[in-house]
Amino acid sequence: MSATPASPEPATAPPERRGPRISRRAAHAVAAGILALAAALMAVDIARDAPTYDEPFHTTRGLALWWEGDSRLSFAHPPLANALQAAPGAARGAPVDLSGLSGWEQSNLVEVARGYGAASYARARSDMLLGRAVTAALALLLGAYLYARSLRHGAVRALFVLGLYALHPMVLAHGHLTTTDLPITVAFVIAVCEWQRYLTSGRLLRLGTASLALGAAMVTKFSALILPPAFALVALYAALRRDGRFSGLTWPRVARGLARDAAVLLAVVLLVINASYGFQRTGWTVARILAEPEPAHWLSNQKKGTLLDRSALLEALPGGLPVPLPYTYVYGAFSASAHTKSNHGNYFFGGLHGPSPAYFPVLLVIKSPVGFLLLLGVGASLLRVRRRWPRLRTVALATAPALFMALAVKSQINLGVRHVLPVVPFLAMVAARGGAWLVLRPRRAAARVPGRLAGLAAAGAAGLVAVEAVAATPHHLSHFNWLVGARAGHWVSMVGEDWGQDIARLGEALRERGASPVYYEPYGDWASAELSRAGVKHRKLRCNRDVPRPAWVAIHATVDVRRRKPCAALRAGAVREAVIDHHIHVYRLEDPKASPPAKADDATDDADEKE
Repeated sequence: MSATPASPEPATAPPERRGPRISRRAAHAVAAGILALAAALMAVDIARDAPTYDEPFHTTRGLALWWEGDSRLSFAHPPLANALQAAPGAARGAPVDLSGLSGWEQSNLVEVARGYGAASYARARSDMLLGRAVTAALALLLGAYLYARSLRHGAVRALFVLGLYALHPMVLAHGHLTTTDLPITVAFVIAVCEWQRYLTSGRLLRLGTASLALGAAMVTKFSALILPPAFALVALYAALRRDGRFSGLTWPRVARGLARDAAVLLAVVLLVINASYGFQRTGWTVARILAEPEPAHWLSNQKKGTLLDRSALLEALPGGLPVPLPYTYVYGAFSASAHTKSNHGNYFFGGLHGPSPAYFPVLLVIKSPVGFLLLLGVGASLLRVRRRWPRLRTVALATAPALFMALAVKSQINLGVRHVLPVVPFLAMVAARGGAWLVLRPRRAAARVPGRLAGLAAAGAAGLVAVEAVAATPHHLSHFNWLVGARAGHWVSMVGEDWGQDIARLGEALRERGASPVYYEPYGDWASAELSRAGVKHRKLRCNRDVPRPAWVAIHATVDVRRRKPCAALRAGAVREAVIDHHIHVYRLEDPKASPPAKADDATDDADEKE
């Protein structure tokens, strides 16, 4: 069926606008400046932040695709983002034989990543830093896409969208890491926006771009599995109302159009998934999938290697039915589903609790800049539904992020706000609408917002976002907005804020104090090597036993708060000397038989009260 041009939605005369006009050329110059500022801030973070807990896994997974041509390690996360991030590192120098490392045959990613770091930490760290640059480029690419897409609403609104997205501390925090949180945000947002453009315009080009973006999202992170049902709901909404691309069609043509669109999406997504895995181990029957030994993964270990065997869906399918997906993808999808029910993390409001539905909403508020929240409030107030049926454009943009947020709230993974990062660009769109409304007020609203006060307020709020982003550098991962502050924020949430990024700063603090000997409990498989790189000789701290005195102990609060019993080394004679960015504690241990310990030195960057 050929594409039928969609009838335009009922035209309404746009209200006459007030306020300043800005030319496209000037807008482009401002946009380039915003992107340059975001790039500079991420560059500082890239240089300053140590490898985070998950980055060794993402780096190793991507390098395995290039060096070994094998996707066996891509089960916790699909391969696309990691392949892109690993490409610069894989292209330089001689490859490392990952297949010869311990854990390769068992698909044990943790062991392989640990072995890669141990074999050549300098090379491994450099490969990870190159991956960070790729992530930053993707973050900037999404900013350019959002800006270009929003120009249809005017240059002012487009600049608000770009600034509120690109300078959001959460975007800067995860836009400089070799992880999948920012890449899935890019693919997720583009897929949703392109699907909306296709349903409202009916252009086949948009069907193609939406299909490719959906496929890209599906091979970036398993949370993208929410997109197919979201796409289906929006398409059914348009079809039942015969709106957008279905406008003026008979019911049989509507049904055929839905079937064609579904077939195109399915074909493209299956092709993209299989291609990203190199068509390895695909097309297996259900029986063979269930018979295959599962990867060495903590979720499978909990189930004694029977995670897939416990799937009601797989058990209900005929054993001889071929599955047109790679085994690794199938296993990853089911393990991701099991992860959402695993009660993982759950430090919230000062202690360990069960999964809280308030976790992600609260963190989105307290980790968003004050100016962002002000404009978001104005934008949300403009979303009043003034008709019986919401506009297709609104439904198409809101459905996927709403479902995504609902799934996150219901999940049992309270491990950081990064898991809802794809929602942030959509919030930026709403906030940008509020900012543009304040600057370009309709004449009928001018009486309610006198003079230039509204425009100045909008500009001031946007300026606050930029100032807060700059002020938070290089601590975007642990940033909390100015209404909450770092101390109170870390009482609310700790796990996602301490991800191992401050080990280099820990090294600086220990060197300044001449600390020796140092006992450190590593938080991450490359953490000990990073502390050694920072010039600190240390021994591994085992919290179930004491250490010889005198000594120094460095411990991550993220690890400590999840311990049922206090660390044995800290039960007596421990003086807290420093707190690095509110989540790494440095203690000096004195011999209890010696003279009373001296009072701790106050010369520290982020010292709390001494214990």
